[in-house]
Amino acid sequence: MTPTSQLCPTAKIISSILDGASERALLLASDGTVLHRNEAAEHFLCKGSSITQILACPAAENNRWWSLDHCRIVMADGTTTRSERNIHWVTTECPCCPASTTYYTAYICTKHERVREVVDHALDPVITINDRGIIVTANDAATDLFQYTEGELVGHNISMLCGGEHAKKHDAYLQNYLQTGVRRIIGKKREVTAKKKDGTEVPCELGIQEIKDVSTGNRFFCGFFKDLTLLKQHEAMLQEKQALAQAMVNASFDGMVEIDQQGIIQIVNDAACNMFGYTREEFLGSNISLICGDGHAKNHDAYLQRYMETGQKRVIGQKRQVKARRKDGTELEVELGVQEVTLFSGKKAFCGFIRDMTQQRKDKRALRKQQQLIHGKFFGGEE
Repeated sequence: MTPTSQLCPTAKIISSILDGASERALLLASDGTVLHRNEAAEHFLCKGSSITQILACPAAENNRWWSLDHCRIVMADGTTTRSERNIHWVTTECPCCPASTTYYTAYICTKHERVREVVDHALDPVITINDRGIIVTANDAATDLFQYTEGELVGHNISMLCGGEHAKKHDAYLQNYLQTGVRRIIGKKREVTAKKKDGTEVPCELGIQEIKDVSTGNRFFCGFFKDLTLLKQHEAMLQEKQALAQAMVNASFDGMVEIDQQGIIQIVNDAACNMFGYTREEFLGSNISLICGDGHAKNHDAYLQRYMETGQKRVIGQKRQVKARRKDGTELEVELGVQEVTLFSGKKAFCGFIRDMTQQRKDKRALRKQQQLIHGKFFGGEE
């Protein structure tokens, strides 16, 4: 690039004009040599010394660059734009040079196209349609998601990307809004099923905004997509793990109850339901004092609060025999073991493992009775 001090007066004036332009602007000699570039061009365009190094198309290489009104551009990082950019040319004959000299000024990308470039670099797919449902623009993320090129999308009805039963109904949805103005989906996010080029469907979150061109009055609708495939897969895996964990809990012959820091029951297994006579729905959301016997019900919250404040473990990590209360009010002796669990959120939960000691006590009494009978026969002279 030629230093400004070495430019002729005409070129200097053109350079000063370019420096005030918001577009990416270049001053070129008649052979395509870059004489000056403004700040926007310096920041965004490659540092090539010739326009043929900046414009990525065969016409530029064949020295017909001055005839191009749109072309792909080589950016500062060496990458090439995936869609074409408009170029506006201005030619100036230099009156101060002795020989006939022509300068070319290239304005690359208008303000609207710079906005488009930002959209093109968005990580989420963005598609714009007109008021007839025809696709006007599709950014790079959209072409990656749906596996179409932009040329295959632009000019076609958006229904080509609609999954499920919505494809044949989309035009009716759009016309209903244009006629009534009732916003059912405009300005809102919702989950939809979209369709790729190969026919496979993909779950997406879709948000739609209406855009009005104040210069023409035309109405457009911009759809912002978020691919939910990984999220749905993660949710399915999580649900599977939760189902497996619940099945393992329910498979236990002993009762199991999980409570939060406030003593509210969060999880209960089938054995506990059978033991106490409550349904799962009756258990969940209730305070654990529901099944505390021997007068401990009214004091349980205080016990829990004291532990949360002091950290002093009196029952955590130990087994003990206590009385519990069934739904019908009768009490039973159980062996209770409590373990503390730290959740991913940092909050604490407490798992209680409950074994009904009723049958065991009956067995012990029966055994003692049998031992007494045997002892009496051998040592009491009974025949």
